[in-house]
Parts: sequence; C-alpha cells; structure tokens
Amino acid sequence: MSEEKDPQEVLDRILETDGRYPRRAYLFVMEAVSFTVEKLTVRRHITGKELSLGIRDLALERFGIAAKLVFDEWNISKTRQFGDIVFNLVNEGLLRKTEEDSIEDFDEVFDFGTAFETEIQIDSESKRS
Repeated sequence: MSEEKDPQEVLDRILETDGRYPRRAYLFVMEAVSFTVEKLTVRRHITGKELSLGIRDLALERFGIAAKLVFDEWNISKTRQFGDIVFNLVNEGLLRKTEEDSIEDFDEVFDFGTAFETEIQIDSESKRS
C-alpha cells in the first residue's frame, strides 16, 4: 500500500532544495493542470505545450491585465520555467510524466510579452464632457 504524500510537505522539500519559484507558483501550476485537463473533451495525458497554454489561459482568466506582473513576481518570464516547476513536482511524485515527456516540451511555447500584452484604450472624447 503506497503512502499518500502531503502536497504541502512535498512543496516544503522542493522549496528547500530549489528556491527559484515561490510556493504560490507551484500551487498555481498544479491548479492549471486540473484546469487544462478539464478543458479536454476526452480525459488523457497533457503535453508540456498544452499545459503551458493552459497556464496562460488560467492566468489571463484569474489575473487579467496583471498576469505578467504576477509571473514577474514569481520569477517566471518564459515557458521553460513552467517546465522547471512541473519536473520538480514530477520528481517528488505530485505529478506524473510519460517516457515521451521532456522539459524541452516547455521551451518557447509562447512569448510572455505577446501573450500577456493588453491594450487599455480610453475614449478621450467621452472623458472631456
């Protein structure tokens, strides 16, 4: 019988050995896994690219125009860093991977500047009245 791991204790261990990203970033990525899987029509394993896009979509939904600022605060500026987080979670048994999965699957999935770029337009004519 396998012993169930306490996610908070596992995160404590990860953060002790790899302090690049805060606990909140790990929790968000784990939440994004569920978010991404729920969007599938058939339940299956998701790729690094699919997860990266799911993380982007959840961030835009959750944080809106502040998404890039949140990732900046978490020291995340490229999709490869999602892979760092995922593989730390895999190595500790909180997530699973297939033989085909690699950290390179997370390389350059999207550009943060473009993905989180938002245009806020103010109608200057209506503000003058």
